[in-house]
Amino acid sequence: MGHPPLSGRLFGALLLADPPYLTFAQLCETLSASKSSISNSLNFLMQDNASVVEYFTQPGDRKRYFKISTENWKKHLNNIPVEFEINNQILKEILNYREQHQLDQEFTQDLKEILSFYQYIVKKLPQLFEEWNQSNKMNS
Repeated sequence: MGHPPLSGRLFGALLLADPPYLTFAQLCETLSASKSSISNSLNFLMQDNASVVEYFTQPGDRKRYFKISTENWKKHLNNIPVEFEINNQILKEILNYREQHQLDQEFTQDLKEILSFYQYIVKKLPQLFEEWNQSNKMNS
């Protein structure tokens, strides 16, 4: 997903943690990584409002406890159509450039197929989200 390997390992460690959180020291020990590497990875995973990792503190304890934010993760899922639409726009511009400059037609055709798939996904995602929400409500 474009994340550095240690960020993926850190995310995996938090997914498997029981209880579902770890301290900074526990992350360093669990992943056999340096403090600076863990710090960089945590900062990467917490860098925006939709970060899937967050921390909390406990009264009387100076440690920070890191956990997966399932709420932010769900919010991120709702942004998938926007991200796909951005990719669509970029790919359209690339295809336009490739066609104007008559670049390799076979590769250009492959890119058109990928764009077609992205457009299909963007069209179907709202329906899939709605079906999932309805299914989720029925199972609750």
